[in-house]
Amino acid sequence: MTRPHGLLRAGYPYLKTLGMRRITNFPTDIAFGKDDTAYILCRTEGVALIRIWPLEDMEEQTDQLQQIGSYGSGDGQFIWPVQLVTNAEGDIFVSDEATHRITRFSSGGEFVAKWGREGEAEGEFHGPTGIAFDPDGNMVVVDSKNHRIQTYTPEGTYLGGFGSPGSEPGQFDLPWGVHVDELGDIYVVDWGNNRVQVFSRDGEVKNVIGEKGDGEGEFDRPTGIAVDAHGDIYVADWGNNRVQMFNAEGHYIWSFRGNATLSRVARTYMLTNAVPNRLRETGRLEQEQYLRRPRSVRIDDEFRLFIADYESYRIQVYQKDAIELDETQYAAPLRNPTLEVT
Repeated sequence: MTRPHGLLRAGYPYLKTLGMRRITNFPTDIAFGKDDTAYILCRTEGVALIRIWPLEDMEEQTDQLQQIGSYGSGDGQFIWPVQLVTNAEGDIFVSDEATHRITRFSSGGEFVAKWGREGEAEGEFHGPTGIAFDPDGNMVVVDSKNHRIQTYTPEGTYLGGFGSPGSEPGQFDLPWGVHVDELGDIYVVDWGNNRVQVFSRDGEVKNVIGEKGDGEGEFDRPTGIAVDAHGDIYVADWGNNRVQMFNAEGHYIWSFRGNATLSRVARTYMLTNAVPNRLRETGRLEQEQYLRRPRSVRIDDEFRLFIADYESYRIQVYQKDAIELDETQYAAPLRNPTLEVT
C-alpha cells in the first residue's frame, strides 16, 4: 500500500473489549493469523500461553477458546515470553527473555523449531524482547540486555546487527519493542531512555521521538510499538498508562487512555455470579475503563488498533476513521501554522 499524501483524521472511536481475568491474564502482545484469527500472548508467574481468538465474532465463550504453548523450558514452552509475530505463511514466532530464544510454531499451533542461546557474541541473546519481520522476510530481534538490534533468517541464521549501550542517538538502554515498516525502516522503543528511535535498514538513525515525562509526546518506560499503513506511529506508554499516537514525522497527534466496556465473555460470567455483581455496585466503575500498564499495540489490515491492557487482563480495540488525501487536497507546509477549534 502506498502511503497517502495526507490524512483527514475524523477520529479513533472505541470499538470493543476482548477477554477478561482468568482467560487473558496479563496479555503482553497480540498478533494476527491468516484466517482472521488473533493470537493473544499471556504471561504471569507460572503461566505462559497463547490464546487463539477468532476475529470474525471478535468474542468467544470460555469453553471455546484454544491455546498454544505452556509454561516451561521444553519444546513449545515459554517461561517469560514477550512478543509474538506471524510470517507470510502464518507461522507464529515468540520471543522468550528468560530462555533467551525464539520459538516457532506452525499456523496450527504445532511446535516447529527453537533457536537462540544466552551470550553476548553475535547471534546470541541476553533477554530478547521485541521481534518483527522486515520486507525481505527476515526477523529483527531486540536483544534487550545486550542493548542492540540483531537480524536473523526465520531459521535463526545471524545476518547482522547494530547498537550499543548508552543514551546517544543510535545507542540503547534496555530496548524493548520493535516494528519494521513496508519501507524497511526499523522503529525501536528505547525503554530506559524513554524514547523511540527510527533507523534505516542499515542501522542509520533517521529520527528520535520523545523524552522522559508525562506530557504530550513524552514517555515513562515505553514498551510496544506499531506503525500503520498510513505511517502513523503508536507507542504503549507503559508508565503513563496510555498509548500515544504520532504522525510519520514523529509529531504528537493524540493519546488513548482507555474506554473499555465489559467484554461479552465478561458479561456472561457476571450474569452467572451474584457476588461480583454486588461488588460492582460499591466500586468506582469509571476507573475500570482506563488503561493500566498497556504493554503492546498492534494494527490489523482494517486499521483496528488493539491495545494489550496488561494489568486489566483484556484487549481494548479502537477503529481508525481517516480519509486519505491526495496532493490537490493537502496544502504545502505552512510557515507559521496554527489551528483553533471553537
